[in-house]
Amino acid sequence: MVLLCPGWVHSDFVRMTMIKTCPPYDPATHRPVPDAFDEMPDGAGGVELVQRIEPIPLAEVRAARKEALAALRWERECSGITMPDGSFIATDDRSKTLLNGKYRTAEKYPERLHRWKGPEGEVTLTSGQVIAIGDAVSDYVQACFDRELDLIADIDAAETAVAVWAVDIATGWP
Repeated sequence: MVLLCPGWVHSDFVRMTMIKTCPPYDPATHRPVPDAFDEMPDGAGGVELVQRIEPIPLAEVRAARKEALAALRWERECSGITMPDGSFIATDDRSKTLLNGKYRTAEKYPERLHRWKGPEGEVTLTSGQVIAIGDAVSDYVQACFDRELDLIADIDAAETAVAVWAVDIATGWP
């Protein structure tokens, strides 16, 4: 960038070079201060503008980590489960809603057979099977929330931004 410094007359303009730089920083724990620079002479008659960097407040780092954690829990919660017999059960919200309705019907009518559409086509389930599937899905979803809540406690217990980012939110999921 070239800055022209005005003198008394147009022909007296002095040409000075200004260079903007930013020191290295960890964007997980620090951020540039908008429009805040320290001026440093560059030794050649110019000025180096060095971007000021500030630590991100711990509360903001925690909030960002918890937001990432909630997104990961949602992804895990909706990823589905595999039953002991090898069948896959979807756990997205629509599937859970439909299963909950079927579960209530199965409790009310234990002798009824229930036609269901699975990934491989139609299946017929006993009320006992519907209840077992519903219980497995419920247990799985609860385990996802339990994992999230345990990790939230770890994030809240971390005393520095570096410690917050060190909490491993990617492993240990059901």
